Amino acid sequence: MTEIASNTPTVSRYWGELKNISDEDKISLIALLSNSMVQNAAKGKEDSDWIDDFVGVWKDSRSADEIVADIHAARTTNHFDVDL
Repeated sequence: MTEIASNTPTVSRYWGELKNISDEDKISLIALLSNSMVQNAAKGKEDSDWIDDFVGVWKDSRSADEIVADIHAARTTNHFDVDL
């Protein structure tokens, strides 16, 4: 199998996870990515504007300290090797 080279750290990071999924799943992922690009183009959005869709969306009755404590409590350790 030919190794895929990327010039961006983001793509390289995700490729390690995605290279072993089935061809059918890869095609589905390509369709999702393509559709998101078409939707962004239709809205006139740049790649960096996606975060604006999430501003003000999070609503929670917990304080920031409680949320951080919950995140720390939910952490797990992975017991498998990842090729980066």
